[in-house]
Amino acid sequence: MGSLIFWSVFSAFILYLAYNAFQIVPESNVRIVERFGKYHNTLKPGIGFIVPFLDKIKRAEITTYDKDPSDPDGSRTRMRYLALDGNIPTLEIIMDPPEIDAISSDNAVVRPDSILYFRIVDAVKAVYEVEDLGLATYKLLETTLRQEIGTMNSDEIIVGRETIGGAVRVALEEAASAWGVQITRVEIEEIRFSEEITTALSDQREAELLGRAKVAEAEREREAIVIKAEAEKRAVVLNAEAKFEEEKLEAEADYLKASRVLEGQAKGTEALAKALEKNPNSVVALEALKAQIEVAQAIGKSDNTLIIPEETAGLFGAIKSINKVLDLQVDKKSSK
Repeated sequence: MGSLIFWSVFSAFILYLAYNAFQIVPESNVRIVERFGKYHNTLKPGIGFIVPFLDKIKRAEITTYDKDPSDPDGSRTRMRYLALDGNIPTLEIIMDPPEIDAISSDNAVVRPDSILYFRIVDAVKAVYEVEDLGLATYKLLETTLRQEIGTMNSDEIIVGRETIGGAVRVALEEAASAWGVQITRVEIEEIRFSEEITTALSDQREAELLGRAKVAEAEREREAIVIKAEAEKRAVVLNAEAKFEEEKLEAEADYLKASRVLEGQAKGTEALAKALEKNPNSVVALEALKAQIEVAQAIGKSDNTLIIPEETAGLFGAIKSINKVLDLQVDKKSSK
């Protein structure tokens, strides 16, 4: 009976040692092993082994501080434990703290609402280099955010969310690297001002929009005036060009008409010269014909058309002489 109890106790002790010796670490977690109260090693995801009574798993207190979902204003803080059963998470952790109060460079009360993403890359530093990693990160975020907003005025804060987030992330990285933490991202979800500042900014924005609208309207009116002036100028130019083309065409027509008249006269003169060369007596007849034509024109202009001067009879003789000359030239050309 005694031996049965002994073996039962011994078996239970062996099972206890085996249960405590083997450690199963979940994925995206690590465990810190201490031996005699001092850091010994780090267990990776999977099956690990420790020596019972000599080694133990460090139960680290790693927390994060988020908005309390039961608070409608989001001003209360809820603490959330990350390192349960000694498992230290290595995945990216989200910290969504309540908004804080900050003062801008122009003394405006600003309430930024931020969100922080970080990752534990060195579990040993996260456990041994800082008392409470979550609280330290949260307070560092608050301090850095207040300092950054204090260097900017209200207008810069409104349009500088990304600038603020980037500057805060750089400042946090420098401090958090000593804690084995990598700050991956800092986002500014919302920036609120006090009611008085919000009203003043709204009025200023409205005035700016009205001013821009007036400037845009003035620009449109100016463009319309310029377009109208350009159109009138173009119309004047086109009218001038059309008039110039019309006068040019008329001048060319007059020139062609005069050229043809001169060309006809030249041909007539040439023919007459050839006729006179063949028959010199024709000059006398031609001069007599001119004199008779002038007399006839004078008679035609006279009011008394019944008086016929005696010299008029010579006109017919001159005409006959010209006809003879011309007939003679025609006959000669025919005989040739």
